[in-house]
Amino acid sequence: MRLAVVIAILGVIAVGLVQLRRREIVVRYEIQRMQEQQVRLRRRLWDQQVKLGYLTAPREIHHRLDSASFTRGDLTEHPSQQSIGDRAPSGN
Repeated sequence: MRLAVVIAILGVIAVGLVQLRRREIVVRYEIQRMQEQQVRLRRRLWDQQVKLGYLTAPREIHHRLDSASFTRGDLTEHPSQQSIGDRAPSGN
């Protein structure tokens, strides 16, 4: 009788250990998946920071302003500061 109780208890312990092992495997898989996602997100963040650094570099800003359809004078002069001859005629 005692032997049957000991065998039953060992069986319950064995089933419990198997369940713990399965949960451990699932959790390790999730950790690995999240670490891979973290690496991908860090690479994406790095790429975005590099692109932002490139776009905000003085040389690139100067190049983009030069290639735009307006001149630098359009940025610095307010319409009230333009000479009368430079103003477009109004509808009056």
